[in-house]
Amino acid sequence: MFKRILSLLLALSSLLSLRADEGMWPLTLLSKIQDKMQAQGLKLTAEEIYSINNSSAKDAVVRLMKNGRMFCSGEIISDKGLFLTNHHCGYDAIQSLATPQDNILTNGFWAKSMAEERPAGFQIGLLRKIEDVTKGVLEGTKISDPEADRAKIVAANLAKVKNALLESLGDDKKNYVIEVTSFYNGNQFLAMFYEVYRDIRLVGTPPENVGKFGGETDNWRWPRHTCDFSMFRIYANSDNKPADFAKNNTAFKPKHHFPVSLKGVKEGDYAMTMGYPGRTTRNTYSEGIVYLSKKERPMRVQLRRDIMDVYETHMKADKNVRLMYSSKLASIGNYWNKFNGEAKELSKPEIFAKRKNEEKAFENWVRQNNKTETYGTVTSLYDEAYAELNKFGLFPVYFQDGFQNSVPMVAAMRASGLLEMLKDKKSDKGIAMAAEYRAGIPEMYIEFNSEIEKQVLAVVFRHLLQDLNPEYLPKSLKELAEKAKNNYTLMAEIAWKKSMFSDTTKLKKFFAKPSAKGLEKDLLFAIVNEYLTVLRTDLGPKFTEINTKLDRANRLFLAAKMEMEPTVTMPPDANATMRLSYGTIKSYEGRDALKYNYYTTSKGISEKYIAGDFEFDAPDKLMTLVKNKDFGQYADPTDGDLHTCFLSDNDITGGNSGSPVINGNGELIGIAFDGNWEAIASDFGFMPSVQRTISVDIRYVLFIVDKIGGASNIISEITLKK
Repeated sequence: MFKRILSLLLALSSLLSLRADEGMWPLTLLSKIQDKMQAQGLKLTAEEIYSINNSSAKDAVVRLMKNGRMFCSGEIISDKGLFLTNHHCGYDAIQSLATPQDNILTNGFWAKSMAEERPAGFQIGLLRKIEDVTKGVLEGTKISDPEADRAKIVAANLAKVKNALLESLGDDKKNYVIEVTSFYNGNQFLAMFYEVYRDIRLVGTPPENVGKFGGETDNWRWPRHTCDFSMFRIYANSDNKPADFAKNNTAFKPKHHFPVSLKGVKEGDYAMTMGYPGRTTRNTYSEGIVYLSKKERPMRVQLRRDIMDVYETHMKADKNVRLMYSSKLASIGNYWNKFNGEAKELSKPEIFAKRKNEEKAFENWVRQNNKTETYGTVTSLYDEAYAELNKFGLFPVYFQDGFQNSVPMVAAMRASGLLEMLKDKKSDKGIAMAAEYRAGIPEMYIEFNSEIEKQVLAVVFRHLLQDLNPEYLPKSLKELAEKAKNNYTLMAEIAWKKSMFSDTTKLKKFFAKPSAKGLEKDLLFAIVNEYLTVLRTDLGPKFTEINTKLDRANRLFLAAKMEMEPTVTMPPDANATMRLSYGTIKSYEGRDALKYNYYTTSKGISEKYIAGDFEFDAPDKLMTLVKNKDFGQYADPTDGDLHTCFLSDNDITGGNSGSPVINGNGELIGIAFDGNWEAIASDFGFMPSVQRTISVDIRYVLFIVDKIGGASNIISEITLKK
């Protein structure tokens, strides 16, 4: 249960009317907003965007998945299954294929034929249809039911509904994932049918200093000049159905692919995104704002920053270490930047005051409409839950941002399930699991540098001992701190010497002949295992109570809001399902006397360029092309320059990375890759005056493919609209 607290599904949305362009809209609501979209410039109908029986735009939007988890979005751009996503979305796949001898992460890669394309190691899901299953999931429940009783009924109903839906697919069910997802905090349930394709291959990627130009310095900032894209292809069997990787698989034939516009964009043009935003918490209670801004976010920021400092120091000194830790740094750094901005924005007094006023308005409605029996406990439930979170909420946070960013600690955590099995002398399950664990050691330690990991361990120890209630800290950790007199570097040195999890040779030797006693004696294992026990046993009941209160308050508040405003079409919070956002190409004022243009050009690449720099280097070939203004058909017709990125006022969040940005004709104009710093707290409330989506101009993407990659074969299979 403690893991659920990490997501913090807070609740209390604005009681003010929604703007027409606010919202990450489920496809099931498109008919209700079609007129508003068309008024802004959309030429398509809702049916042309989402149809079950006919080809529609949703058939060209892909959901990137690995080990059953969604992580990014993408778009199909040819009738041969070619799709685009962000460079940072394809980063893990590219890094895993790179070697010191063939460093495609640094140098880029372009397959000149399908035979040269390389297995990517992830899957994609194609949304085939959506079904409202609310009635079946909530059967036998009442709004006033105690949360624990209701949860049991809902869980049983969910399993029954999901199983029935899978069985309805017949033999095709092996190719599908069906997710039954909660909307409006448990007041609605929709079933998403994803056909999952497993043979995905890398087609092309720009050099890292193109795809990640600007690094963490530019992250979440405008103006941008990052060509954040990578290209992959979907493969299928002879029936165009999902299949495991095989040489005789052929290119997937999609129901729809996006044509690509070379016309460019201008301010006020219609812009639409379709993708898979992960989580928003637009329904955030005032005490939740305080907890996040004063405690949870600042602590995450400092812990991540300290780990990143260790990475960067070593990466700058050794190019092989840079290759090894690039993906880890990017993963930690992206949300370090976001959490840092959120902490600052959410600390503004006016945000707390606005929430408080909205809560008072809600309570007045409850009293005036005699709804106290149903909704009267909402605010007190929130107050109680956040009081407890302030005491214990950092324990799971530090597990996620500390323990799980240390390779030896993760390895020890994965071994924790073996302990009881090894103690059972009557069963061979422990020995079998140990053999399986031993076989996975090379993969667990594939990104492992002993000096880096030892220093990261010292960072984690310091934060645990300085920031958390010592009453609940592992006994082994406190004893180690006492022995080392709170010298965190020395603590890491001692733990390193006394643990087999710091050395793969020792680890393999132990797991060839494992024993429960040997595992328990290991210092790092003891620290990790005791911390897990604290989370599950000592604090588990507290987290269960907190989650129960939040779940009930969230559900009741949204039920009340829908009752308060029955005629309002309300976009639900993002929950990793496909959403559409509509708006326009738009500049903005970042602050007083600072107005940002809606697009950037190649001039900015030259202005930022620093030869050999960690973040602002660029290929010589690119700099020569920019200097000579050799842009070919990708130059903008109005100024003859190469436009690199642009802004729109679309409403997106994490998970939307790689989403198509589409014009009113349904043509691809860009790939969304970031939000802007001034609206970094937009997950907690829409910010129309400054909230912008940052996208790479599709013409810059094609310029890199063509002029830098020389991949005319790729260009030739794309439907270009001039």
